[in-house]
Amino acid sequence: MPMPKAISKGDQVVKIENKCSIKYQANENQYPDFIMELLEHFHTLMTPKQCNFKESFGFTNDLGVMKIFMHIESLEQLYGIDTTQQEQYRLQIDDQLNIQIQVNNHWGLVRALNTLNQLSDKGEINHLPLIIEDEPTYSYRGILIDSARHFLSVQLIERTVDSLVMNSMNTIHWHITDDESFPLLLTEYPEITHSTKYSENSFYTINDTTRIVEYASKRGVQIIPSFDSPGHSMSWGMTKELADIMMMCGSTIKQYGVLDPTLEKTYQVLESILRDFYQMFKKVKFVNFAGDEVSKTCWDQRPEIKQFMQENNINDYYELQSYYRRRQKQLWKEVIKAEQDIIYLYRKEDNLPLDKEDIIHWWGYTDQLPDVADKPNRIILMDYFPLFIDAGFGNAFGNPYSVYHTWKEIYKWTPSLPEGSLNIIIGGEVPMWGETNNQNTHFNKLYMRTSVIAETLWNPKIKETEIFASFVKRLIEMEDRMTKQGFAVTPVTHGYCRKNTELCFPILNENEEQIITE
Repeated sequence: MPMPKAISKGDQVVKIENKCSIKYQANENQYPDFIMELLEHFHTLMTPKQCNFKESFGFTNDLGVMKIFMHIESLEQLYGIDTTQQEQYRLQIDDQLNIQIQVNNHWGLVRALNTLNQLSDKGEINHLPLIIEDEPTYSYRGILIDSARHFLSVQLIERTVDSLVMNSMNTIHWHITDDESFPLLLTEYPEITHSTKYSENSFYTINDTTRIVEYASKRGVQIIPSFDSPGHSMSWGMTKELADIMMMCGSTIKQYGVLDPTLEKTYQVLESILRDFYQMFKKVKFVNFAGDEVSKTCWDQRPEIKQFMQENNINDYYELQSYYRRRQKQLWKEVIKAEQDIIYLYRKEDNLPLDKEDIIHWWGYTDQLPDVADKPNRIILMDYFPLFIDAGFGNAFGNPYSVYHTWKEIYKWTPSLPEGSLNIIIGGEVPMWGETNNQNTHFNKLYMRTSVIAETLWNPKIKETEIFASFVKRLIEMEDRMTKQGFAVTPVTHGYCRKNTELCFPILNENEEQIITE
């Protein structure tokens, strides 16, 4: 899981007799360090602790040992991808456990090794000889994590990377800052971080961000860092020195902030933050500048803002936000000379201009997509239903928040665009905002529902032919794998239905059941 695109099966079963079951048919000096670290990671997953990784290199003809030949076209280390071909792999296994892996790069190697791990996790490999030729349908298959509402340790983020690898997901959209805190340690304005941190060490240094980006890259996962502005920026102005660039919003609870886009001081601070941001994440392929939920009534607090708008022929607050975005992009592209493509959160009501190279991060309902059908941009789907897995848990103030989306409801979703749309879907994302999520609930909320999305984004066509009970069996097997690796996931079902899958899950839709009954 996810189910590969093309499989050719035989009818033989071969046991893996040797407990230290992997032998790479190569010299250990043949590969760069980052690939060696990747191979060691999978060696740890696939063999007992006492097996020595360095002893897994060298040629052998022993029976009952997986003998792996790897053909990797490029040995360049990648920190992000934008085509599905970069994750292609071909996996061929004969009845002597000779294994041929053909990939374009180490991202494809990760996907091939993950498939091999699943095929061999019960101590034998079925359906030999076996040929798998595979490629994802979408190049962007991600989750969002939020370290502003609850701080997430470096170790937890690394474990999150490992969980994505198991599910062939490839992106962490890291929502780092927000109104509540700004846990990136800044060079020129460290007081922004220290005045909003939750505890003494609840922030990230450049060493932390570099470590996370490198760790993810070696496992075929890209980090897309994000900080939100001009909204969601209360943390920027929580010190006396910077209080003037931010306005507090909200009714009874003052917990929202919007930057004043008419002050030159705002852009001085922004430029400094962007320089730090670039140094921390210079290797990544994309950045996310969000730009959502800007409170227009907040700008009403200052008459000087309306005066600025009149003097500069800015007609409304949408144009004012566009003015801020243009200046932000000019700092990023022309002053700092960063090359990363920019992603913006985009909702139905955010009728803001986009350059053709910008990426739309769609936050809305599927039936609202016609509102952006005329924009020739790449688009990442973050459909409110069913991808918002926070729904149903309530908000930070204990109030109800929508309804819970079950894994079965999520399974029914498949990405689609309106007919005639100029957009190109590059993938989808499961957001897990941090208001009611911390290290204790992290994996429980993410899985197993995210595993369902992972398969939909890799191979949505499998749902057209597979019997529903067969899918549920595979999902249960994935739950077992993740539990074995120490991830505290939510169970798919109870014990009786695990043993009697066909009885409990004969159909997917209730209307099918009605037809069967009649």
